[in-house]
Amino acid sequence: MGQRPRETGKTMLFEKTNELDKYDVVVAGGGPAGVGAGLACARAGLKTILVEGNGCLGGTLTAGALPFVLGSYTGSIPFPEMVRLGLTYKELPRPYRAVKGLMAEFQSRVKAQGGGLGPAVIPHAQKYPGLDRLSCHDEFTFDIEIGKQVFDAMALESGLDLLFYTQALDVKREGNEIKGVFVANKNGLSYIPCVALIDCTGDADLVYRAGYETIKGDPVSGEMSAVSLIAHVENVDPEPLNRYLQDGGNPWFTEIMAQAKADLPERRQDIPDNLVFFPMPQEGVFMVNGGTSNSPVDGTDARALTALTLWGRRRAKFLVEELFHKYIPGGEKARLRLSAYYPGVRETRKIVGEYNLTEADVLSGKRFTDSIALAGRHFDLDRGGTWDNQPFGAKRLGGGVVTVPYRTMIPAGSSNILAAGRCIAAEGQALGPIRISSTCMALGQAAGTAAALKIKRNVDFKSIDIARLRHELLQRDAVIDALSDNVEAEEAQ
Repeated sequence: MGQRPRETGKTMLFEKTNELDKYDVVVAGGGPAGVGAGLACARAGLKTILVEGNGCLGGTLTAGALPFVLGSYTGSIPFPEMVRLGLTYKELPRPYRAVKGLMAEFQSRVKAQGGGLGPAVIPHAQKYPGLDRLSCHDEFTFDIEIGKQVFDAMALESGLDLLFYTQALDVKREGNEIKGVFVANKNGLSYIPCVALIDCTGDADLVYRAGYETIKGDPVSGEMSAVSLIAHVENVDPEPLNRYLQDGGNPWFTEIMAQAKADLPERRQDIPDNLVFFPMPQEGVFMVNGGTSNSPVDGTDARALTALTLWGRRRAKFLVEELFHKYIPGGEKARLRLSAYYPGVRETRKIVGEYNLTEADVLSGKRFTDSIALAGRHFDLDRGGTWDNQPFGAKRLGGGVVTVPYRTMIPAGSSNILAAGRCIAAEGQALGPIRISSTCMALGQAAGTAAALKIKRNVDFKSIDIARLRHELLQRDAVIDALSDNVEAEEAQ
């Protein structure tokens, strides 16, 4: 079976628009990648505007109600393999840090305000040691509101111009150059002229609209990963849960979920095989990853996202009222605290880049002389809505880490646009380790740093000095190479 045709978008035409000031850089999207890109640009002295549809920075980390950072360290193994081996995240090795830079600064500032714990430091574990078995080995947990405040402060201190409640719709392209971005908000339609554009939409929306090639989902089948709507549950009594875990209870609650399925055969599809939840900084509050779709969802389709959100909220209510109240130790009086304001989308469009990172690259541990970020997470994209169909479920990253080359952020044939985050050029399962928030922020930081070199030297993104880019990133505490003496870099093609 051959690969599916690649896709390009069609530019829309807007007659009535307000023209805003010209910016050096427009950053589309305010998730981890957008934050990294915007901060890097602004701190380099570029006039930069970040356009975000929500009312806060952080994306999945904040609006997505998933306030823990994964992938900052190497050494994780796939979730189904952990269940099979009976391991917990706490029992995994943590050899070295894969992401620092702006993500490390964010974590440090959140900690300084008493709003963050980690890595592998679980809220309330000193009082309830059993909760430690629920931890992720590289997890950094934080209070969402403090996280929002820290993101705001970092942006405002840097001089980054923020435009919330605004959707980046399209671009103006002349020849091979992006001249500006069309956006929509309560002011109507506006046009923002720019010298460079960084697409951090997660879905390569503007690369697609600009007419550059993208590919959606799996390169052969087109199938995409499941989508989650995270929920938070409060009023859980930690003491019974602590006793259950200390007495050797399964931290994934596999047997409990099997019993619930046997008791409620008519609701089997609503009961996960494993219940994944983690304690939050507030005692008795837990984040529950129980609203994951049972089938792939197209995260570029508003109807599909709407249906998933409605289903996810219903399922969260069911999990609390039927599973927590009746099956989870300490969950008898649990209440649904909140559900995410936006679904967690794992995979949609990726750009076709000047280099496309392949599954073979990741499995072999291929190194690149233009590497600008690392990913330490395991293969983390399901297929068919279940981990049972994850083709690389038991495989490890070659060399324990993924090195991401700069060229994966450059849309093939483009001049002044980059993509950063989960929409970079990574084929199939190669995206799994890269799509995690920590690596997305590192990619954004690299893209913003590249934009400064591009603009200050008046060259296109393909022509910037890679050695200078890597030097600038190292000066800003980024991690760009695998920490191994026996790694032999391969020449960038």
